[in-house]
Amino acid sequence: MRVWVTGSRGQVGQVLLHALRRKGIDCFGTSHAEVDIADEGAVRARMQEATHVVNTAAYCEVDPAESQREKAFRANVLGPDVLAKVSKETGSHLLHISTDYVFDGTLGRPYAEEDEAHPLNWYGETKREGELRIAEGNPDACIVRVSWVFGGAGERNYAPRILHALQTEKELRFVDDQKSSPTYAIDFAGALIVLLDRHGMYHYCNEGCVSKYGFASAILERARQKQFLVVCERIVPVSSSAFYSAAKRPLFTPLNTQKIQALLPIRTWQEALDDYFFHLPVPSRPGVL
Repeated sequence: MRVWVTGSRGQVGQVLLHALRRKGIDCFGTSHAEVDIADEGAVRARMQEATHVVNTAAYCEVDPAESQREKAFRANVLGPDVLAKVSKETGSHLLHISTDYVFDGTLGRPYAEEDEAHPLNWYGETKREGELRIAEGNPDACIVRVSWVFGGAGERNYAPRILHALQTEKELRFVDDQKSSPTYAIDFAGALIVLLDRHGMYHYCNEGCVSKYGFASAILERARQKQFLVVCERIVPVSSSAFYSAAKRPLFTPLNTQKIQALLPIRTWQEALDDYFFHLPVPSRPGVL
């Protein structure tokens, strides 16, 4: 087995490569600068080196996607389309990461794999179309949807951004009417390894559902417990209408993980957040970790 991780400098990609190496699994990663997954020639050349491909590459900026539609389409639709085609031809097994944003958030219960997708924004539209291209181009591929990833690497890592804000702002406002399931990147990487030889659709996230306000409050509590230099005095819950957003966001997208729980146990997001803080060094002064 040799695993190729696309988007290897991103939030999930770096953690996954580390987890694969710790398991003794032969692997390599490429960034977008090294391989554009929408470039069939470049993909074909690298695919020859791998028995498995995990696609963590994506355009994930929800609001900018509304104005950068071609860029999002290339990464989230054309790229998966190429990966599906070439992996089918070469016999490499493809594992692709998608998102809870393929749903509109109106179901009123956690979304199962078979529930109908209905994205509300261009990011979600492109991610759903990417799923469809993979299912058509390589029916043997595996697609795993994930929500609210934290604790990985890269600029989009939500937890350290909240920590930085807690260390620099006396009052913070967070949306309390958007709820989903946080996913610890380290736990997610372990799940991806379990799914390397699987087929079909899976959902993965840590157990439980929380708003962004609730998640930020939990981070504040743990930061104080670990004696971080916190200046924030209070966190205020607000409606999503309090913030301008170019993209409409779903309000309730927790994922049903019963299917994948037949393969591995899943801890709660609170337990995962405890583990995240356990491994954080306490900084000597406020700043981004």
